[in-house]
Order: sequence, then structure tokens, then C-alpha cells
Amino acid sequence: MLIAPGQIPPFQTLRAFVAVARAKSFTKAADVLGVTQTAVSHQIAQLEGWIGAPLFSRDRTGVLPTRLGNELLPDVSSLLENLSDVLGRARRGSSASRRLRVSTSPEFSSQWLAPRLQQFCAAHPDIDLSVTVEYRRTRFAADEVDVAIWLAGPVAEHGAEPLTNDEEFVVCAPILDRTLPEKDGLAAAPLLRYAGARHTVLDWGRWHGQMYDRLQAAPVEDFDSGPCYPTFAEMLEACRGGEGFALVRSSLVASDLRAGHLVRCFSESTVSDLQYQLVVSPERRRDAEVLAFRTWLFAEMSAAHNS
Repeated sequence: MLIAPGQIPPFQTLRAFVAVARAKSFTKAADVLGVTQTAVSHQIAQLEGWIGAPLFSRDRTGVLPTRLGNELLPDVSSLLENLSDVLGRARRGSSASRRLRVSTSPEFSSQWLAPRLQQFCAAHPDIDLSVTVEYRRTRFAADEVDVAIWLAGPVAEHGAEPLTNDEEFVVCAPILDRTLPEKDGLAAAPLLRYAGARHTVLDWGRWHGQMYDRLQAAPVEDFDSGPCYPTFAEMLEACRGGEGFALVRSSLVASDLRAGHLVRCFSESTVSDLQYQLVVSPERRRDAEVLAFRTWLFAEMSAAHNS
């Protein structure tokens, strides 16, 4: 079928063009598209006939885009991706409920996100929000998750946005702080721990080694003798009750420090090796629900930081 000059080329000819340009092979492109090699060749011929110039050069080494083909490839690829996003949003928007699935760690969920979520839900009653709490890194498509908040190092995943600039330091209850000696205060009470700490950098031995000369630091086993609680939230509750010291990151105890439930009992502090990052499923990065959650999340982070 010939394409009239005033018409837009059929969708399948554009898909075939991008597939061949990326695979550098008609055969491989046909496999990707699930059609025959003959069909791909016919679609490319249609597109080249409509444009009036060849888009690929063919020789014994394979198939390569011509100069014109290379110039067209970014724009056509972007066009197809945008069309896919638009149709995906329309399909999801046809359902009665606007769904948003968030995944994050137990610490961030209990100490930061959960106390604030009611505000988001009240502002967006049409969004069906659910939160998955886990340490495992999210597989967005397989887990049906739209947004993840996880800890990551300086070289984060592509598209990740940093949420925090956390420091690590020691806190205790005010009643314990008032009784601390001027020297060797860290030995005055148990060092509290929790079972999930292996998933974070909140490790007493590592932190102490960063703060002091490693040759003079106490053996690591000395930091493993304190009570161990099932979760970070339970450890923090024990700390509020004066049971000992807790090693924390700043974003997780900001509200406790403001309320006076906990105090920073020592001046030593270090910037955390890991920071909380916001990562969005590539398929949903432009969806209204995701954009609303992202806007709210950064506004809340900014307010917490400035308060």
C-alpha cells in the first residue's frame, strides 16, 4: 500500500524503523516485533517511499541507518514513547479508581511516611493508595509498584531523586542525658540495636570507627552486647524510655527531637553513606497520581528540614 504525501505513515512502519535501527538487522527486528522479515522489509520500503529517501544502507556487514535515518531516529523513538505513555494513562484513567502503589523500608515507613500519609489521602481522596513495607529492592513491573523510596549510595539508579541528606548520630532520652558523665559517656548505658540494622548503615562498630581513631576504637564485639529489638520503631520506643542509646539517621528522629522525646547526647556525627531516594516506575513517571505524590513528598521533606 502506498502512503499518500499528505498522510502520516502507519504506526507499524515507524515501529519497524525504530526496531531495525536499534537491532541493525531486519531479522532481529522481525523477532522483536513478532512478524516476518518480509513484513519488516515491506514496512521499511513503505516508509522510505513516503519520505522519498533511503533510511538504511545494506551491505555484507549488516544494516545501518543512513545520515537521514540517524537524524530521524531520536524524534521517532520519542514520538512512540510519548504515544505509549498517553495511551497508557488513558487506559489506567478509564478505571473508576486511581491507584498508586508505594514501596519503602520499615524504618522510613514507621518514622516518616506513616505519620504523614493521612494528609496526602485527605488532599487526594480519589487516589487509592497502598504502601508495601520491605527491605527488598522493588521490581516495578513484577511487583506492580509505582513509586519506591529506598536507601542508595552516591551513585544511585538512573532517574532516582535524592530525598535526604541524613547524618548519623547518637540519641537518648532526656532523663538519661542529664545523668551522663563528662567522659566516656557512651559506656554509661546500653547500646540499643534492632534486627533490621543489617539492611542499613546504622552499625555501632562502623560508626564508632569513623568517629575515632580505628586503632584506639573498642573491638566491634563490644558494640553487640546491648538489647536487640525486632524493629527500629521498638528500639526507638525503648530509647525514649531511657533504656539506652540509639544510633539513628536524622530524618527518622526529627519529630522526636523537636518534641523533646529524644536528644542528641554527643556532638559526634557523620553524613550517612546511604540516603533515601525516590524512584518511579518508568511507565508511570508522567501519571497524575505519581506527580501528585512526588510534589507532596518533596514539600513535606522541605517543611521537615526547615522546621
